[in-house]
Amino acid sequence: VTIADVSGKGISAALALFMAMSEITLYDVATMSNPECLSEVMAFANNRLCRHNKEMMFVTVFMAMINLETCKMIYVNGGHNPPLIYRQEEDQKFHYLDVEDNCVLGLMEDVEFVQQETQLKRGDVIYLYTDGVTEAMNENLEQYNEQRLENCLNAADKKCDLRKLLAHVKKSVLEHTGNAEQSDDMTMFAVRLSL
Repeated sequence: VTIADVSGKGISAALALFMAMSEITLYDVATMSNPECLSEVMAFANNRLCRHNKEMMFVTVFMAMINLETCKMIYVNGGHNPPLIYRQEEDQKFHYLDVEDNCVLGLMEDVEFVQQETQLKRGDVIYLYTDGVTEAMNENLEQYNEQRLENCLNAADKKCDLRKLLAHVKKSVLEHTGNAEQSDDMTMFAVRLSL
């Protein structure tokens, strides 16, 4: 499970090229490396992106792998927004996942990335998104922000179809922004461990 967001607004040729290069690099490194060591995947991908980055662009990345038998999730965060996790057997609420404050990819070579893990259970949901969601601004220049996102997810039916959950968040963000012009792309997706 991976989500990434390249620095900058709009879609210039340089940004599009760096975005494509980031995607290919992460895919190549992830498929050729030890799948149990995502920290090495991120470090290797980071070094490769740094070598071809004269424009000093960067990419934020959250990468995770879920063992579908044990439901253990290992993950590494490269400067990306922390996902929210709904734990069905605990308080039945979404909470932000604890993530290490690792560096973004593409700016500095030979950076170490800390790998973390958490135990999930059947029925749990992981919600991932880019900063275009939480930084969406209304006409008063107020951001949607992390707290609104958490409140929105917790107001939703946690057992509904995930497409409905995403539509619920999108509607909430659009109600917040009103007639303000969208300043950044918004990407989000959710994963549920099936029962």
